[in-house]
Amino acid sequence: MKRNSIIIVIIVAILLGAIAWTLASNKKEINARKEVGTTEERISVTVATVELKETSGTLQLTGRAEPYREVTVVSETSGRVVQLNLKMGDFVNRGAVLARVDDTYKRLTYESAQINYRKFKEDYERFQILHQGEAVTENQLRDMRIGYEMAKIQLETATKQLDDTKIIAPFSGYITSQNTELGAFVGMGTPIAEISDISRLKVRLIVSESNVYQLYNGMETSVTTNIFPDIQWKGNISGIGVRGSNAHTYPVEILINNNSQNTLKAGTFVNVTVNAGNGNKLLMIPRNAIVSSVREPSVYVVKDGVAQLTRIIIGHNYNGYLEVFAGINEGDKVVTSGQINLSDNAQVSVIYANQ
Repeated sequence: MKRNSIIIVIIVAILLGAIAWTLASNKKEINARKEVGTTEERISVTVATVELKETSGTLQLTGRAEPYREVTVVSETSGRVVQLNLKMGDFVNRGAVLARVDDTYKRLTYESAQINYRKFKEDYERFQILHQGEAVTENQLRDMRIGYEMAKIQLETATKQLDDTKIIAPFSGYITSQNTELGAFVGMGTPIAEISDISRLKVRLIVSESNVYQLYNGMETSVTTNIFPDIQWKGNISGIGVRGSNAHTYPVEILINNNSQNTLKAGTFVNVTVNAGNGNKLLMIPRNAIVSSVREPSVYVVKDGVAQLTRIIIGHNYNGYLEVFAGINEGDKVVTSGQINLSDNAQVSVIYANQ
């Protein structure tokens, strides 16, 4: 019996040893597979070095064309809209009646004030003659003059209230929004329409600190757009912001005359060329390094074989290169191809580096 127990113990020990050896072998194989898998999961990318580049004295900027004047026309009285002479896209001249509010009661008030004014005017003129002949006293003439002046004020008030029932275009331009309908009830201050004057346009730009000091009011510019690639608009800088943003950029405004043959619409993106003289050295990256959108740009920065998604602040476009204000430094490596397969902190293998 004792001998059988010993045999059983030996068998169990052998089995446990075999299991331990099998597990150890499997662990080595799993680790080896992980290492192979890690190597296989590296994504091939091309990178470029972030560097300072010399720019020419010509600045290439991107902006947005805005109306020279734009206003929301509101009703100055309350009532029901009984006439509507507009629709979106219409061109209207200054002084045109855009809409009319029911004026029944205000017209009656105006006519009553007009009759009252004529009566007091005639009475006052008669009292003046009587006063010269000493037929009325000074106090009677004064009271009549006060009555006449009050009647005049009432007529002016009634005239203004009647005029307010007509909603007038303050300047010539295009209707960009219709905010009411025929038969609708409007109150004082209710928006009726929006008018934009695009006979001239304001081009709004965001300019970096390194460039804004090269600009001045009245400086000539050339404006182009992809919509009309063969047309140029000459403009002048009409305003430069004196306060920069946290990204050290400044607002700049350029005024251009619109072209009656090839009319630019408000909101169109345009390209602006400014001859600013001497160039600067700016931190730049290739345009194709950008992922997401130009409004919220990011790049993949490669460090120790890992691609890190990094938000950056960019400036202007210089022939395929973008100026960088913040987020990366000179000498960093940014991915220029292969981004479609990347995610943050992905392991990469650099197959080519643009210098």
